[in-house]
Amino acid sequence: MTAADAPIGILCAMPQEQELLVAEMGDPPPLPGTTVEARRGQLDGREVVISAAGVGKVRAAVAATLLVERFGCRALVLSGVAGGLGTKLGIGDLVIAERVIDIDYGRLTPEGRIIYQPGTLPIPEEKPEPGYYVSETLLARIRERLEASHLDAALGTILTTDAYLASSRDRDELAGEWDGLAIEMEGSALCGVAELLGVPWLVVRALSDRAGEESLTDFAEFLESAAADSARLVRELLPVLD
Repeated sequence: MTAADAPIGILCAMPQEQELLVAEMGDPPPLPGTTVEARRGQLDGREVVISAAGVGKVRAAVAATLLVERFGCRALVLSGVAGGLGTKLGIGDLVIAERVIDIDYGRLTPEGRIIYQPGTLPIPEEKPEPGYYVSETLLARIRERLEASHLDAALGTILTTDAYLASSRDRDELAGEWDGLAIEMEGSALCGVAELLGVPWLVVRALSDRAGEESLTDFAEFLESAAADSARLVRELLPVLD
């Protein structure tokens, strides 16, 4: 199998995020002998392996590693929902990451948490700029694809955290500090695995809520529609990984 023939790995945290993509593949059965659920088939003429990872960074890291190491995936894509940050976007809007920042990793000081890049030693002598960045070449292909297909999606910073955010105060502080568009719970793990294993990555999110006090109510109401929107955008973006 050549590199061009290798599958694309698509990771979803929740069943609602995975179901439409699996249905478009003809609902293949789960692959045997895997630690997380994975299904292989054709999606819009491309070979893919879709994994239902479960929620959170640990589950995402396990699934992402499995997709590359066991199934030989040549790229990783994260599809699903997220909470919106700031005032630029609302429920149902689409976000594609240019940068993903893990806001949990760093050093705790009397003045607050200082964010470091995961894997670096969080001491004053080491202070690399945190964040995983999409390559300029891939970003250019994404922008061309969006323009050609008349898709409406925002490109920007997505934040990853272990905590479900349901605070408008913290939401607005994070949006201001990091110029973040969305917050979720798996992206930095997928990015970290992709960079360590040398494969390109995409993080695609649709906003299911606004990460405020009403977020749980909105999440329950808009989860399925937002997951479907994210899945459609992933299908539109697969050609940029060819």
